[in-house]
Amino acid sequence: MRVFMEEVNGELQGMAIDFRSGFRSGVLRMAWAPDGSLFVGETNRGWGSAGEANEGLERLVWTGELPFEIRTVKAMPDGFEIEFTKPADRKSLEDLASYSVSSFIYKYHPVYGSPPVDNEEAKVTGVRVSDDNMTVRIVVDGLKQYYIHHLFLEGVREKDTFHSLVHPSAYYTLNNIPQGPSLAAGQVTTFDSRVKKEEPQPVAAKPATPAKTPPAATPKPVQEEEVVTLEMVQPLLAKNTCVACHNKDTKQVGPAYVDVAKRNYTPEQIVELIHTPRPENWPEYATPMPPMPHVPREEALKIAKWISSLNK
Repeated sequence: MRVFMEEVNGELQGMAIDFRSGFRSGVLRMAWAPDGSLFVGETNRGWGSAGEANEGLERLVWTGELPFEIRTVKAMPDGFEIEFTKPADRKSLEDLASYSVSSFIYKYHPVYGSPPVDNEEAKVTGVRVSDDNMTVRIVVDGLKQYYIHHLFLEGVREKDTFHSLVHPSAYYTLNNIPQGPSLAAGQVTTFDSRVKKEEPQPVAAKPATPAKTPPAATPKPVQEEEVVTLEMVQPLLAKNTCVACHNKDTKQVGPAYVDVAKRNYTPEQIVELIHTPRPENWPEYATPMPPMPHVPREEALKIAKWISSLNK
């Protein structure tokens, strides 16, 4: 993970964002070498880390190519200011559909694994883009002090290549909301590509003669079942923190998705198990899965359909 900190009202707070994944074992310690490369010491210590090895020592070397990433996130009186490493496409920056923000907090208790609770969607109501397309300020209706705010910039694109962000999710712990002026309505754009303008429908002319008996209705074609791919559910797995405990092919803190698929649960049953887990079904795992009622049913169902497909 990469962390950016700032001081607001005399207290430190800030953002955490993914930096690099794919290590052979659980990351334990890191050390910078004189040449700027990063040595990573690893062990799973029985935790069930994402990698397949029990231990490891790996070296991370920068290629020299600057990635399109979120550089910083700063709290504002009415939202957040986000800086990028490279200029972004202005059209994508000015579209409210490019952003989503939600807030949550953890239920702290003595049992291992505090689940996120009180998850609420906030509304992005306006944006202001800098002249160089390197910074955007988003106005958020629904900021909550002391809560973690998940900023998901799925629609933002890089200016020249139109590539998406390498890591579009950032988590900001809002201990304090800064004082200061909020952006006025005339200072922001409110375009939202998800809102389609309604076009007037033509009025049907009244028939001059009695209508004939209509022919028998043609049966509607049967719609094929939607094929859900890993690329489709990957953002949902990250957004709902599924990747913290589960992997597609190998067991971590919890069972691999392919092992869940072998149980032949229906997608509806998997949704229920996401919201209300049954640890007794997996006695070989020491860490019970906490209830995840905050995962929207629509998202849980899409994840469940993908898991079920792994057994076909």
